[in-house]
Amino acid sequence: MMSERARSHFLVMLMLMSTTVALIGPATPVSATNETTGGTITGTETWSGSHQITDDISVAAGAKLIIDPGTTITFPNGTMLDVRGNLCAGVSACGASGNAGANNPITLTWTEPAVSNATGECYGLGSGNSKIWIRDSSCGEGVILRDSMDLSQSGMRNIEFNGAWGIPFFVQLESEYRYGALVIDGASPTLRGMKFNDINTTSVLATNLAQPTFIGGEYVAGNDGRSGVTGQAVQVYGGGTPISPMIFEGASFQSTDKGCGNRDGGRSAIWASQTFIRIDDSEVTSGDFGFSIRNSAGKITNSSLTVNCNGIDVNSLKAVGETEYNVEIAYNTISTAEKTPITVYAGADVDIHDNVLQGAGDGSGIAVYSAKAAIHNNAIGPIGGWNGLWLLGSYDVIAENNTIFDTAKEPVLAGEYGSQAPNPTPARLYLANNSISTAGAGACSSNTWWGGPFTCPAIMAHRAGVTIVDNVIDAGGNADGIRSTGSLLDVRRNTFNVQGTGAIIQHYERGDTSQQYGSLAFFSNNIWNGVEVTYNVSKSSVTVQSEYIPSPPPDQFPVILSWDDQEAWHQNQWQNGVIAHEVKACASCDDYTPHNFPLALNMDNNSTIFTFSNLSNLDLSKIKINTQPTHYAVQVQRAELVRFQTLVNGQRVENANVLIEDAHGNDLYSLETDADGYTPWFSLASNFHLDFRGLAGGDNPDGFADDEYEDSCSDGEDNDGDLLLDTEDPDCDYSAGTRELSLYRYTAYLFGYGLDTGEFTLTETTYQDTLFLENAAPSVSVIQGDGHSFRRVLNLTGSAFDGTWAGIYENDELAQWDQKGYVHTVEIKDPFTSDWSGAGHATDASGAAPEYVSRNNHPFSNWYYNFDMSGRQEGDYTFEFRSFDGLEYSPIITRTIKVNTEAPSVSVTSPSSYSTHSDGTVTFEGSAHDPYGCPFDCGSDIDQIYIQIEGPNYNVVTSTEGSNEWSWTWDFSGLSRELATYTFTIWASDSDFCNGELDECEPVVLDLEIDNQNARPFVSLTTPQSGQIYEVSEESIISGVARDNDGAITRVDVEILDVANGYINIFTGTVTEIAQNGYWELEWNSNVMMHNMQYLIKARSYDGFEFSDWLEVQVVADNPPNADNHRPTFDGSSWASEVSLYCEVDTTSQNPCTKAEIQLLDYFDDVDGVNNLILSVYDDSARSSDDEFGLVINIGVDGVAIYDPKSMGFYNEDMETWSLSNVIFVATDPHGSKEISTPVSFNVIPIEFYVGEPDQTTAGKGEVITFTGIGLPGKTVRVTLGGTQINSTVVLEDSTWELGIPGSMISRTINPVFTISGSDPIEGAAISPPNEEGGMGAMTVILIVVVLLAGIGAALFFSGVVSFEEDDEISDGEDSDENASASSVELVRSDEHPGWLWDSQKEEWVPDPDHIA
Repeated sequence: MMSERARSHFLVMLMLMSTTVALIGPATPVSATNETTGGTITGTETWSGSHQITDDISVAAGAKLIIDPGTTITFPNGTMLDVRGNLCAGVSACGASGNAGANNPITLTWTEPAVSNATGECYGLGSGNSKIWIRDSSCGEGVILRDSMDLSQSGMRNIEFNGAWGIPFFVQLESEYRYGALVIDGASPTLRGMKFNDINTTSVLATNLAQPTFIGGEYVAGNDGRSGVTGQAVQVYGGGTPISPMIFEGASFQSTDKGCGNRDGGRSAIWASQTFIRIDDSEVTSGDFGFSIRNSAGKITNSSLTVNCNGIDVNSLKAVGETEYNVEIAYNTISTAEKTPITVYAGADVDIHDNVLQGAGDGSGIAVYSAKAAIHNNAIGPIGGWNGLWLLGSYDVIAENNTIFDTAKEPVLAGEYGSQAPNPTPARLYLANNSISTAGAGACSSNTWWGGPFTCPAIMAHRAGVTIVDNVIDAGGNADGIRSTGSLLDVRRNTFNVQGTGAIIQHYERGDTSQQYGSLAFFSNNIWNGVEVTYNVSKSSVTVQSEYIPSPPPDQFPVILSWDDQEAWHQNQWQNGVIAHEVKACASCDDYTPHNFPLALNMDNNSTIFTFSNLSNLDLSKIKINTQPTHYAVQVQRAELVRFQTLVNGQRVENANVLIEDAHGNDLYSLETDADGYTPWFSLASNFHLDFRGLAGGDNPDGFADDEYEDSCSDGEDNDGDLLLDTEDPDCDYSAGTRELSLYRYTAYLFGYGLDTGEFTLTETTYQDTLFLENAAPSVSVIQGDGHSFRRVLNLTGSAFDGTWAGIYENDELAQWDQKGYVHTVEIKDPFTSDWSGAGHATDASGAAPEYVSRNNHPFSNWYYNFDMSGRQEGDYTFEFRSFDGLEYSPIITRTIKVNTEAPSVSVTSPSSYSTHSDGTVTFEGSAHDPYGCPFDCGSDIDQIYIQIEGPNYNVVTSTEGSNEWSWTWDFSGLSRELATYTFTIWASDSDFCNGELDECEPVVLDLEIDNQNARPFVSLTTPQSGQIYEVSEESIISGVARDNDGAITRVDVEILDVANGYINIFTGTVTEIAQNGYWELEWNSNVMMHNMQYLIKARSYDGFEFSDWLEVQVVADNPPNADNHRPTFDGSSWASEVSLYCEVDTTSQNPCTKAEIQLLDYFDDVDGVNNLILSVYDDSARSSDDEFGLVINIGVDGVAIYDPKSMGFYNEDMETWSLSNVIFVATDPHGSKEISTPVSFNVIPIEFYVGEPDQTTAGKGEVITFTGIGLPGKTVRVTLGGTQINSTVVLEDSTWELGIPGSMISRTINPVFTISGSDPIEGAAISPPNEEGGMGAMTVILIVVVLLAGIGAALFFSGVVSFEEDDEISDGEDSDENASASSVELVRSDEHPGWLWDSQKEEWVPDPDHIA
């Protein structure tokens, strides 16, 4: 048996083990293995080996499925794995037995249906228009990864999907179902080595911001041939973010192999819609299409695409809010069998660089349609179908440093000119530093534009703006360098190795009456090698400068000009006239002016114009005018090179715009200056040549404008702006050798630098000049005026502008032209800074774009400057301001600013805190101090004295004008009528401190008792009195007094109620005329009152706030039927209103109280005789307190009313209730007329027998010690010394008594004993005789004798020999004869008491007058 010690040890051990187990916590959940074949996994389960699934499986949120490497899982037809929790497949880091690889993958296989034509669960899935009607019973096969997946607990490696049909999943962005073998619903796992085989729909479907990362893997497009739902290898809808895109790295894709046609059913490897995606180091090994990027953004890099159709399609622009995102395609090799390697459509923005693009048996290298592209460092070619660059619609393309070669058609096509091409729109191409080559074997054709077939040129520009600079262009065979139809061309510094024509420049004409567009071209510093004809121009305007023009073959001309149509002039409404190609589709649309285009966008609408300057190997004789309807239709303008330099304040101005106009204000050039302030060299015509003369000197054009007089005096133009044409101009004087010279005007302007305008006349020589821009100084203003006040830290604000500012402008250009610049800085020089170099700079608070002036804003339109003066003395300080526009300063303005650094202070002298105020107002008085203005004008900045008042439901801040001394009165009479404590917080303010709020001021806080209670009014009735017999009449009076201690009485309400009839109202009246002393009176007809009936008269007063209590009096109406009867009367002149009665407490007396007796007939009278009067006690039915009055007050036939208080003891033993208040007596005559007495109150005073202290405690012979006390009036108080009664007295009517003890009776110190009938004896204070020397005194002897006698008497008494009966007072009912017999006084002398006589009536010893000592 276990010992007690062992049991204790065992129990302790059990306790410790229990505690340890509790601390350890719950056990780790048990992991199942290959347990679930259908339903939901709610815990942790591991699959390994071979696992056969029987139904759909779901991994619940928080649960975990682990699949070990090498596991083979077989799913029945039409089932899925739905992962809402965690999936750890082949990843050791999250719990698998190892990492799956190519040699031990996880295999998911779906079996074929048992019945091949069975209808599956997908049929009719969905609702409304989104329903799907897939009968295939395999629909629904695959795996779904939900966004509730915990990535730290999940991972997937080397999973093979075999035979999965795909799961239908509703994609919100498309409002349709899409299908995928692996559906990623918002999850973001990393998946390595995924492999898909025999997939019906799509390998991967991702949506809902899914951000997975795929590393490696093989992804195939669907092969479904039954349901028509073949999908891409990967579909992504709304995946990724700008920071965390969806990623494919090292992946291999295979798309469909169905064809490139719209009806062939071909699908791409990846379809990404509204997605952020990144594809790197991946490949598309085969199939129709590569990557289709729709409304998406991201990068495709270092990848290889070998497809039949388009390699990468980018469609539309991805934007989030106002932020736009582009697509980057870089370092890829894209080979297409048929279609285009890269397409950019529908507003997309793509950066294409460092790619190798080739193939395109029926396409181009890069196709851009109404989109934006930057194309750099690409190798484009060979292209077997069409162009290297194919540009269409409203495109904006920059192509630099590319190599474009071996194209079947034009290497560069800017604007489609085929018969199916859409109408031209504004577009532009910037082509720079490219190597462009064509073998010249391409066959192009256009009957509309080129009259049939032609060899494809190196560059075709069709209604586009094209900048061609610094390129090397090789064209073999008879290919031309440039062909242009109605385009804007800026061609500079290129090398053309061309065997055909250098540039064929023509107009755009559709063949109908629509507007024609001429080409507007500028050629400069180009090198032409091998060309036959350099320029062939028709219905266009071309300027050429600084070039060598090669000599053509025999019978050819280097320049050919023509106007093939009839003349365009005002009489045919300028029909067949030409204008320049538009650069904007609408006023607010994008501007597609070619980059750095030098020419003004206008042209003569009725002339082909060839302007040349500084051309080598060219003169007028080599410029062939081929066709012209009139000699004005073709103009040859001999030009000079012109250049300007712009300066401002001696400083070179870069990027200044120099606008050149002719004499009539027509824009010719719009040029930008370089870093040294120079414009490019440009050509201005110095002479004008028309072909109208032949060699014979007549009007017979010979095809050249080089004959005599074919100059500016015969060109039909006013070249110098004097409004005189040709020979009408006196300058045209051939005899003097003068002609009309060309006048030009210039405007040089750079926003922020200034403006210069002028004109010059051009002779036949190069012209250079310097333009001095005049800058307009800026302005500055300060909102704060002189004297403005700040608190410690100055916050100065204002505005500034450059040039002239008119307020609000119609557009930005007008605002910029007016202001001509912007304010760079606003400087503030404080009073402590001596030089502007140390000035502070304001902060631009305008919100304007940096350095930009718009129609309604500009930099520093609002500015502020903070300056801390906390450590300075209060006072006035002067600041200086100026603005700077980058070149000049504005005039300086000043402001004198008041600075406050200290808060004002306040004191209150009256009232004192905790004082009480009840008169409706309280006046505050005090002083304030502020250092501003000191020492001579201290306090001059004190503004207001603020008082915050807080009380019950009251919180108000008010103020009064402040000064060094101040006062303010608060009227609280309108507040709630109550007594309450109000807190007053008082502070002073100045210009900057504590205005309206306490801020940092130190307040004075007072708590005041505000007594605004409404003193309730009161009312009294003087007529009638309560209980009064009320004599009725037509003019009865009810009167009284109403007063209000804190206001005025506004009215008195009176009501009269019939008591007997349920208190019905018989009269209501109101008195509004109240006398100054409060008296009021109401006259009324009281005949409605019935005789001898009781009525209640009520009155109340009103002071505008409250009513008084109702005052009620009850009267009895006197309205007898016998009108000759006289009412009894009452004379109260000697009537006592109060009678005091006394009653003993704690008494055994039978008559403990005094009685009240009133002879009523002494007060009541009746002229008809008193004998028949009936006297009674009035009982007011309206109150219960008088119900016993008639029972305890007896009225005899003799008219005497007697009240003995002890009779009330029958109703209530509490003596406090025995007093009777306001007893009214009634006298009634035989006719029922009554009169009442004035009320009398019987006040019963409880008393108790009481003995006070004596007036002295020692007395000798002849002296008396006097005691006083209280007792019942009429009773006798006796005193004994040593048991012997020595004196007595009767209690007076006021209940007091006084009694003396002769000194002769005192022989020693003794305590007298006082007695009264019915009460216990009381021992009085000790008394004694005076101190005497010698023998025993007589009194001592007497006392000894008395003591002996008392002892003998006591012995006899207790032995029964002697007995006593205590006398009581003679009752009021004893016989009067006995009272009379007691009136004879008998004095008895005793030998025992010499010198004293016993008075038997008073029962006391009295001195013996006859005694001789």
